[in-house]
Amino acid sequence: MATIHLMVGFMGFGKTTLAKQLAETIPAVRLTHDDLMVKLYGRNMPYTEFHLNYDKVDEILWNLAEQIIKTGTDVIMDYGFWSHSDRDKAYQKAKKITDNILFHYVYCDMSIAKKRILARSAQNPDELYIREDEFDILAKKFETWNNMDDYPVIIHN
Repeated sequence: MATIHLMVGFMGFGKTTLAKQLAETIPAVRLTHDDLMVKLYGRNMPYTEFHLNYDKVDEILWNLAEQIIKTGTDVIMDYGFWSHSDRDKAYQKAKKITDNILFHYVYCDMSIAKKRILARSAQNPDELYIREDEFDILAKKFETWNNMDDYPVIIHN
């Protein structure tokens, strides 16, 4: 049976780079909010609007994941799952689709991640735009992987 791979890490940690590599080697279909959010709503929407639209896109992506898994193809959910509760919810959603679930925890130094995100925001019009103050606020919401996350995991540094 196919596997759902759940990418965990903060923005700029290298999740998407790894997810793209995994999609090629496994092979798997990579699903991510960022691409759809930019295409549907632009790269710099107000915070409240972002979360309303995020939830709509989330539902679409999980429905796609279920359809893809039914074909016998692995799926990579390239999200981030920043908090323990986000990881718990993702695991429960994935469990309704398949018993094969694997987390991939990607970590790097927060200062490196910040430099990557600010550079990406300045240089790449196809990416969500993140200001420095937004990065700092959002970084406080990230919870590192620890023994509260009692799931199958591969750690990537």
